Amino acid sequence: METTCCPLYGGENGPSCSTTQIRAARKQHKCCECREPIMPGARYEYTSGIWDGQPSSFKTCLLCVEIRNHFACTSGWEFGAVWEQLEESFFPDMKAGGPCMQGLSPEAKAKLFDRRLRWAEYWEVP
Repeated sequence: METTCCPLYGGENGPSCSTTQIRAARKQHKCCECREPIMPGARYEYTSGIWDGQPSSFKTCLLCVEIRNHFACTSGWEFGAVWEQLEESFFPDMKAGGPCMQGLSPEAKAKLFDRRLRWAEYWEVP
């Protein structure tokens, strides 16, 4: 199986309207992708909009934003599914020095490597 550098894909329907801004956290939040805390003072992406007639909002840490934007390419993404899709379509054949990593910050690469190691430990067969 060949590794794809664009493993993320969007849902069927995008929002009918949305707005995105970078904010500084005044209190602790949880990233909708990695589920890790966004601490007070940290910058994060806030997106709100209408999906399928229902209002929703999403708070995403900037490392997940970078990783999401890097791997979504032109096919988009679905909020809350970035890591699941990476685990399914990218982690099995991920290469530390591969071409898919070019352009990511050292911090984003470190987050990917950490998640990949935890994923491998979980799926390790004795």
